Amino acid sequence: MLDAALTDTISKFPLDIKPFRDMIEGMRMDTTRFRYDNFQELYLYCYYVAGTVGLMSVPVMGIAAESESSAQSIYNAALYLGIGNQLTNILRDVGEEEFMKEQITRARFYFNLAEEGASKLEKASRWPVWSSLLDYDNFTRRAYVGRTKKLLTLPLAYTKAQSMSSLILQ
Repeated sequence: MLDAALTDTISKFPLDIKPFRDMIEGMRMDTTRFRYDNFQELYLYCYYVAGTVGLMSVPVMGIAAESESSAQSIYNAALYLGIGNQLTNILRDVGEEEFMKEQITRARFYFNLAEEGASKLEKASRWPVWSSLLDYDNFTRRAYVGRTKKLLTLPLAYTKAQSMSSLILQ
């Protein structure tokens, strides 16, 4: 059933095979590697397991026709959202220390870069992306957003998505 859904998606959207292959490599890394010696290695892991999701999402979500940004900059923003999300996932599982403060700063850096591309997506796709970008405290406690809070944050995400579209048209 999942193969049928993927086949249908690939037939409807111009998806590149590379992010799919890279994601599989990330899954392989998950089975053999648990530590990374430097940020370059960690970044590569984040790319494989999460950045690829962003790259796969752009063709499905679409780029707004009125966007004056290059497709590459929008793909980069999607990649950065994945990197920021994966760094945040890692940070949730690790205790606070000096090293983590640097990683938190780094994750926020990637989220800021991702925001630049969120407003360039097709209008219908902006709202869910902005919902994932909204700031909540996931660095000092396990991130969990209950149904009520999710519903209460959706209007803010919707407003951001709409206001960003008006900025594009100016």
